[in-house]
Amino acid sequence: MTEAAVCKGSLIALEGSGGRSMAVALRQMERTLRHTHPANAGVSAWDASAIFLQIRDGARGLAGPSPRALILLYAADLAFRLRWQIRPALEEGVHVVTAPYIETATAFGIAAGLSRAWLKAVFEFAPRADSCYRVPESTIPVNRRGTPADSFLEFCFAQMRGSRGAWQIEDIRHGFDGYLDRLEARGKCRLVTRPMSDLISTAG
Repeated sequence: MTEAAVCKGSLIALEGSGGRSMAVALRQMERTLRHTHPANAGVSAWDASAIFLQIRDGARGLAGPSPRALILLYAADLAFRLRWQIRPALEEGVHVVTAPYIETATAFGIAAGLSRAWLKAVFEFAPRADSCYRVPESTIPVNRRGTPADSFLEFCFAQMRGSRGAWQIEDIRHGFDGYLDRLEARGKCRLVTRPMSDLISTAG
């Protein structure tokens, strides 16, 4: 086994719509990792590049971007996270939880009518996660959903409400949930649970 293989950290994806439920799950996962890997655990959160913050705080009265443009913005932010946060940490042997990662954006894109093949091509640059977890969206009450400041999905919906398209937001939300449900059913993504012994073994 090479030295690089020994030192490489694990890339752990946490997918979901965001908000308080996802923030709680992220803290839980981080605590679990830090309990067993005190010096080798970290997180990479959405909008590290502040692209979306600048859009939220930018000029008013402009039409919101389309779903395709929103995905490209997300990809740009993810490229920033990979370049400055995720890859350097992995190379140092740090186990990184990314919240969210590729499947959240893919779920939104497919629910909004974008091609699966196009989405796959857009995110071709991003390495596959070693393991994937999700927050059960169906358990989140309407009044506990995220906001455009802490949820990529809610940011997208806020922008789409101000765009020129006639989008059925709740239908897209349902499609988003369904995509993650199918991912879980195929064993490609696991629910965040207590205790998370499987997370410890993944990052072992």
